[in-house]
Amino acid sequence: MPLHQDRYLRQHGTRFKLFAQPRFLEGFARPVPVWVSSPRGTLGAGPQDHRMAVVDAIGKKPYDPLKDLPPWPGPRNPPVRPGPDGHFDHLDPSTREFTCAHMFGVVRRVLDIWEGYLGAPIAWHFAELQPRLEMIPHVEWDNAQAGYGYLETGTGKPKSTPTVGEPFCLNFDVLAHETGHLIIFALLGVPDDATLTTEYRAFHESSSDLVALLSALHFPTVVDHVLAGCSGNLYVENELNRVAELSSSEQIRLASNAHRMSDVPDPRAPWNTLTQPQLHQVGEPMTGAIFDILVEVFQEILVEDGLITREMDRLADRAADGSVDIEQARSAYADAYASDPEGFRLALCRARDILGFRLACTWQEISPHYLRFADVAARFLTVDRRRSGERFQEIIRNSFAWRQIGWDRMPRAR
Repeated sequence: MPLHQDRYLRQHGTRFKLFAQPRFLEGFARPVPVWVSSPRGTLGAGPQDHRMAVVDAIGKKPYDPLKDLPPWPGPRNPPVRPGPDGHFDHLDPSTREFTCAHMFGVVRRVLDIWEGYLGAPIAWHFAELQPRLEMIPHVEWDNAQAGYGYLETGTGKPKSTPTVGEPFCLNFDVLAHETGHLIIFALLGVPDDATLTTEYRAFHESSSDLVALLSALHFPTVVDHVLAGCSGNLYVENELNRVAELSSSEQIRLASNAHRMSDVPDPRAPWNTLTQPQLHQVGEPMTGAIFDILVEVFQEILVEDGLITREMDRLADRAADGSVDIEQARSAYADAYASDPEGFRLALCRARDILGFRLACTWQEISPHYLRFADVAARFLTVDRRRSGERFQEIIRNSFAWRQIGWDRMPRAR
């Protein structure tokens, strides 16, 4: 979302309190105020509007994607009402009512971010059958899913403490990931069985992780936490790449990974022969490639703005691949970040928006039929060239090539 749009929402939107990251993580124990695009006073009890509604179902099992469709016909708790000022930030975070408002606030916020990149509303792919998205925050399940007209969440249970769970409706990354699936369905469309590929399904998982990652970077607290933790050097291990954390030491996936296409299950396998974990594995090189591009674009902006030298950029790159001692880069970055943390923060926000605009346009312009990662990468390159010429082309080509994504089909520099 462009920064000017975010400022507009603060003046005219409806305020929620959201957990930027799981509340058990240090620095994120309290929710922070966030404004969504719904004008103050327009949201009904639920919360709900003309596009989506929270239903606090009681005793619900997860929908069967092949059999079930909303609406939920069973018992439910009374809908959550806004405060007298029309906002939903008055709710106690320890209550069930807060979890309902939190779910609505996150999904609406993620839609606002990506509609901002697209410059237009995102129409649900199920709108002809059902005009509103049904959102159910508490399902008797240890997972979450987005389906045809619904998004529902259960409770995550870390391996370290399997008897203690954390509601996924309070996990921004999980909700953003599931919203990402709905966004991709809306922008790409749905192939039929004859044109569906394993890469389409893996692309869905990868893109939804990227929706979550870039959406989280719209929290100033997340940006500051990430940069402070690595002194502005995103090449080293940092909090940004952990997707859907279940505990302080566990996460579902890493956005920053070293996987190439030769390391994952064969993407040419029939789409119905791989398990869900295998599909996530197939998508990891694509997620890693985009994450690498984010870091490289961030680095390029730091150099252009004079916040680091080109030599520091090269040193950090070499430290990341083990060519030199990482401590050589760490101290240089620590000094540079300490001298201008605001400059680093703005650089990361600019890199975030550069990636967001390009991903949104790419998703609009590719077909779901016979989808291949190579075609996605080529379209991403084309979109980038259209927006900024050759500025980032080498970064993008090198990133996809290292991941073995369409390296033999890339448009070359003129």
